[in-house]
Amino acid sequence: MMMLTLHAVRLLGFADTEAVAARFAQDAGLVEAQLIDAGVNGFVSRNTFAGFSGWLLSGAGRVENEQLLADELDRTGARSLVLAVHDDFAESNTRVVSACGAIQLQASSSADAMHLLAEAVTAWRPLEARLIEVLPRFGGYSGRLLHALQQAARDPTWITATNRDSFHRAWFELHEDLIATLGIQRGQ
Repeated sequence: MMMLTLHAVRLLGFADTEAVAARFAQDAGLVEAQLIDAGVNGFVSRNTFAGFSGWLLSGAGRVENEQLLADELDRTGARSLVLAVHDDFAESNTRVVSACGAIQLQASSSADAMHLLAEAVTAWRPLEARLIEVLPRFGGYSGRLLHALQQAARDPTWITATNRDSFHRAWFELHEDLIATLGIQRGQ
C-alpha cells in the first residue's frame, strides 16, 4: 500500500528500502517498486549521504502522504479518536522532551529520567490500545519504548542515542505519526 510506504519514509526521515519495508512489515520487493513509482511521481528521491543510500520524502510526497492519511481517517472514522489521543499524548510529551533534554545536558539523574519515561510509557499504552483497534499501523510503539528503557537500564545511551531505536527516537516517531495523521504541525 503506497500510503504505508510514503508514511514509513516520512517517519524514518532517511532510510534504505529494507528499513522502509520493515517499518510496517511490508514485502521489500513491493516497497522497492512503490518507491520507484513514488520517485517518478516526485514524491521521494534516492540520495546518498555519508556513504549511506536512502530515500527522502519530497514536499510533494509530504502533501501526498498527508492526503492519504486524511483519506484513511475519513474511511475509518477515526479522526475524533486520534485527536483525543493526541491531546492525552501532549501531556506526556512535554515531560518526555524535558527528561530527554535534561539527560542530554546531564542536568538530571538517569534514575529520575527513567522514572519519568516509564510513566510516559504507562500513560501511552492504553492510548495505543485504543488506536490500534481502528488504525493497526500504530501498533508496536509501546514495545519499542519498553525495549529502549530495558536497554537503558544497562546503557543510558539508549535513552537519547540517534544510532539505534532509542527511547527518544521511538517517541519522536510516535509524535510524528500522530501529527502527520492529523495533518498538523508540531506544537499545535
